[in-house]
Amino acid sequence: MNQYDLKDKVAIITGARRGIGEGIALMFAANGAKVVVTDIDEKDCQRVVDKIAKEGGKGLALELDVTNEKNIQKVVKRVVSEYGRIDILVNNAGIFIQEELDKMEVSTIDKMLNVNLRGVLLCTKYVIPEMKQQNYGKIINIASIAGFVSFDLSGVYCATKGAIVNLTRELAMELSKYRINVNAVAPGVIETPMTENLRSDKGIADVLLSKIPYGRYGIPKDIANAAAFLVSDDSDYITGQTVVVDGGWTIY
Repeated sequence: MNQYDLKDKVAIITGARRGIGEGIALMFAANGAKVVVTDIDEKDCQRVVDKIAKEGGKGLALELDVTNEKNIQKVVKRVVSEYGRIDILVNNAGIFIQEELDKMEVSTIDKMLNVNLRGVLLCTKYVIPEMKQQNYGKIINIASIAGFVSFDLSGVYCATKGAIVNLTRELAMELSKYRINVNAVAPGVIETPMTENLRSDKGIADVLLSKIPYGRYGIPKDIANAAAFLVSDDSDYITGQTVVVDGGWTIY
């Protein structure tokens, strides 16, 4: 495992009960961070925290619905009460629904916008004051290569991820004077529950793999390594950037 100095840094990770979020939580904890594992299912979050504890790390499981403003405020308040600070925020929570736009229910559109974009805005909004006060912070937004290239039946998803790329640049400009770095990681196709349906269909899987020069899907650890570097002090002079981790998909 790569080594990053995150000793005693306090990190909140959204959507961390499985997949990429879980991989980031485990990576951060293994490198010394106190990790707050949040998601809509606290029991699943606790399962991740139990893994962290088994390896000698420190973690806290909290229920968090990123579409619920009061819930976000409650979590931020709890973390500050527990640890006294918030050094890192990883906005990872997201959903992926494929459907033709003209056939998609407005409620589905709203759901994706609320989780994938509004949730990022609100979580960041309520963490920023803590980071400003300590004149330090690292914010990572999990975007997607869907913010750069098209995916079949994914107009709303692509729109949210493209917005996150631009939001990352804007917030980096606004917050640099407070020594708050804002960057994004844009995964390609990663082996997670979110992509299981795509990867289990041989026809779709063959098409996906044909677009990846590296010849394999990514794994959560690939994304976690990028995130861990970007929240470490080694990346202090990097802000407003989106690091693409896709096995070469976007080379074309």
